[in-house]
Amino acid sequence: MRALDLSRLSEPYPEDHDPTADLAMSALGIPLLRWKELEAVILDDLVERPPYGIGWWAPNPGTSRRILISDQLCACVAGVSANMVEAVLHWLEYQDFAERDSERFADVVQMHEGRLDMSLPRPRNALEELSREMVVMHIVGMARAICAALDCLAGAVIGVVAIPTPILKADLSNIGKFFARIGQGKTDGERAQVQFHANFNDVIATVGPNGWLDWALAFRNMLVHRGRRLENGQFVPKVPPLYGPDGHQLLRARRLTYLPRDPIRSDVEVWRESPTGSPNPLDVLVLCEDAAQTLGGLLESTKAMISETAKLLIDRWSWRRDNPQVLPQPVAQWPRVAATHSSVFQGYAPRPREFSPTTGTIHPIVSRRFRAAALDDASRAQWNTFD
Repeated sequence: MRALDLSRLSEPYPEDHDPTADLAMSALGIPLLRWKELEAVILDDLVERPPYGIGWWAPNPGTSRRILISDQLCACVAGVSANMVEAVLHWLEYQDFAERDSERFADVVQMHEGRLDMSLPRPRNALEELSREMVVMHIVGMARAICAALDCLAGAVIGVVAIPTPILKADLSNIGKFFARIGQGKTDGERAQVQFHANFNDVIATVGPNGWLDWALAFRNMLVHRGRRLENGQFVPKVPPLYGPDGHQLLRARRLTYLPRDPIRSDVEVWRESPTGSPNPLDVLVLCEDAAQTLGGLLESTKAMISETAKLLIDRWSWRRDNPQVLPQPVAQWPRVAATHSSVFQGYAPRPREFSPTTGTIHPIVSRRFRAAALDDASRAQWNTFD
């Protein structure tokens, strides 16, 4: 990390405060107070005895599904916070490595016989040669973490708004498909869902420029699932300028990187449509801003989206709790109750030492989730009787 970020994160906690994750997230600049409030509201409604899971959902959607959906909802809400922490840590590391990588090329522009020329520096060791890979690694990590937070947010929306689609494989596209099917809604419950969706879309539209969310998801998919697009960038004068003893300005360069404007398309698709006669034919190729501006803006938009969506979800949760029969929790959120088969993979050195602890520690929230899922020793046998 950069020295200024290390200094900020190394500030001692106040002695009159117990160390908590909230203090760390505050130091990272993640405003998750509303999201943490949503997490607490949902956790408070977990019942650690029959009917188990979110108590006011009962008798819907059956005990087994109620437990499975309730716990996955808790996991999704917690996953938003966890992924945002990782996204910010990648962002801090990215800025550090990007600055160091750019500094390697500070003298790339030189004057030879009265003409400007470029001379790329020869890497002196493997670490220098891999400096660009370190930058890209944190771009990938940041995009992955932000979109994972958005996937978890989609799971929270599915659970809280009672959308009939599997919560275990939640993503924002599934939500959109459901609302495309129901139109304006036929029941009070569906109309409440449609109103939430309208408010949710307003949030997406107001926290970032047009198309920001679709671009973010497409960029993640390109990085994780597709062939990587070619990297594009340029060298620009470094500011502020430096002057030598003779009063002449020194040639110092800064490296800029541009991210693909349309990551859902391939390089050939984009290059073949680049208009040669336009003022800037590369506009179709890349976002004409430094990657740091794109990534920083994406992070801020995601933070705002999470905060504003939390407010909508808290309101919807309270309304449903007061009107539990208007919008029952759907069976479709967990289509198959029977346990899935275990993986055959047992590791690369199976059982060099048995995992058989006699005692252990567990976070109070996890303990509550386990009891609300009837997983304690006294309750586990009841799973054979659940509907």
